[in-house]
Amino acid sequence: MKFAVMTLKLVQSVLVCGILVAACSGCASQHKDLVQTSYVSLEPTLAASLAHPPEVYETDGELVVEGRLDSGEVAKGGHIDVWVKGPDGTTVYEAAVNFRKPPAQTQTGGPRGGYRGPRTNPHATYSVRFPGLPPQGSVVHVKIDPQPHAKTGDK
Repeated sequence: MKFAVMTLKLVQSVLVCGILVAACSGCASQHKDLVQTSYVSLEPTLAASLAHPPEVYETDGELVVEGRLDSGEVAKGGHIDVWVKGPDGTTVYEAAVNFRKPPAQTQTGGPRGGYRGPRTNPHATYSVRFPGLPPQGSVVHVKIDPQPHAKTGDK
């Protein structure tokens, strides 16, 4: 009888610990939206220049800027410029990142000659992670640059 009670308590303890670990790890992987909380803001004209405004959030103490682009925005290639200016106007972070295009649609060999493409998000995507958060009140800028990255020393 004592063995059954001890086993039951052990199982309950393991279950409670497992639930706590799962809950804590779930909280740790969530990100904090820095625009929604007014920690940073997006460049005011950004909404007009991009079809989809980027997500700006903090995860693991780092600043992450990511977004998606419509096919018309990436038709000619290029890259994404992302920079963050502090409240005093100094550039805190800057990066030039390539966007990832979705796979092209391919024609199937079926009788109707239909197209089979990606079943996921058809948008091109970009993402950049900066070490640490900028000062509160900073402004995030994102711009599509149709030119390829400049090679080192091309400036």
